[in-house]
Amino acid sequence: MTKSIFKKIIVIFFLISSSALAEISYREILDNPTDLELNLNFAKQQEKAGNLKLTISTLERMSMLYPSNTEIKLYLLSIVVKMDSPAKLTLLVQQMMLDPNTTLETKKLVAELLDSEGKLAEPSKWFAYMDLSYSQTEHSNYDSYPESRRRLVADSLQNFALPNLIEYDKSYKKSSALTVGKNIDDTSSIFFNLGLDITTLNKKNSGESDVINTSVSYFKIMGKHYITPYAYYSKPNYRKAADLNVKGLGINNTYIINKKNNLNYAASYANTEYHTTTTFLDDALQNNDIYSLSLKHNYNIANKNKFGTKLLYSETNAHKAHYDNSKLGFELSYAHILPFGTVNLSSQISEKFYPYKNSAISSIHDRKDHNIFTKISLRGQLKQLLPFVKSLNKKNDIFYNIKYTDSRTESNIHTYTVEKDTLTFGLTKRLNFNGLFD
Repeated sequence: MTKSIFKKIIVIFFLISSSALAEISYREILDNPTDLELNLNFAKQQEKAGNLKLTISTLERMSMLYPSNTEIKLYLLSIVVKMDSPAKLTLLVQQMMLDPNTTLETKKLVAELLDSEGKLAEPSKWFAYMDLSYSQTEHSNYDSYPESRRRLVADSLQNFALPNLIEYDKSYKKSSALTVGKNIDDTSSIFFNLGLDITTLNKKNSGESDVINTSVSYFKIMGKHYITPYAYYSKPNYRKAADLNVKGLGINNTYIINKKNNLNYAASYANTEYHTTTTFLDDALQNNDIYSLSLKHNYNIANKNKFGTKLLYSETNAHKAHYDNSKLGFELSYAHILPFGTVNLSSQISEKFYPYKNSAISSIHDRKDHNIFTKISLRGQLKQLLPFVKSLNKKNDIFYNIKYTDSRTESNIHTYTVEKDTLTFGLTKRLNFNGLFD
């Protein structure tokens, strides 16, 4: 079976793309890791020499850099078939079928090739992995200290005389997240997640927490729709602060318009419930229900560039009316694949309106906030950033994340005019348990 599939795919691939093989050194590849033509020729050269593992690693890397390139996917599939590895072949086919970058024509082609020869070896339908993460974040204004150093109290402007408020601080977060999933068929999967986040602070301990997270989500491909409904439950345990439970559900769908354009739209509901105690008697007044909607258009400028525009709206209904608010925002985003990771830039402008006055603050003004939130992040495999790590991490399962955020809020009430920024450095180690299900 595999030999026949291999012959068909090889013919298709070389009809699509063929070029002369010149002797290419590995040093040239290291100097030009993103050069598509050079790397494809190097892969063909290694295939001819019988070094199929190096061929596969080169093609897998190029497939990550050029996710919309059909020729790379077909060539990689042909090499895996040639190695006569049913398990790896099945996994690769599933990845291609679930990948939104794989064109419908390619999916139909692969499906026809497989159907004409019968089924592949039965794959392991269950999979599991655990992510262990550590990150450090520097906060310029941890307690959201007002820019004016003054606050409004019963319509009177006063100095902010609270000595316990902290501006600069560091937080340290240790996380573990276990994901167990099942591939129901070629177009659907279900995922279960259980996580624990532990956050400590450098200067203060009120606000330190351990948070338990659980969620379940379902993924389904229906034509050009990639639908994900989900539900979650979170139980934060804060030090010297009111604890709360957060429950939510939602649905997210990406609609593929064509190779360069797709639409993403989402709707969600969340309920926040504080634990009332004698110490935190008033916190239950902040119990709320949040309804959110968003619509985003993504445009793939090229294989390594993506531009996005997003509209978002949320409505908060609180137990105490003066906490009610509605938020309307617009976001621009840009993503670019670099040799050492993927950089994401985004900027969001939003307006938040509070329809009811809080007499303890002001009986005159209806609160209105204008916020500009900017985020820059860089993430990828650690070996991409530090090549010498490659020999220590042969499974390529250590990832890095660097993120900077800047938030500026202008409000008609002095208490809420705040500027703050954060800088985060993080590492994640992934433990794969798929072998347990073979």
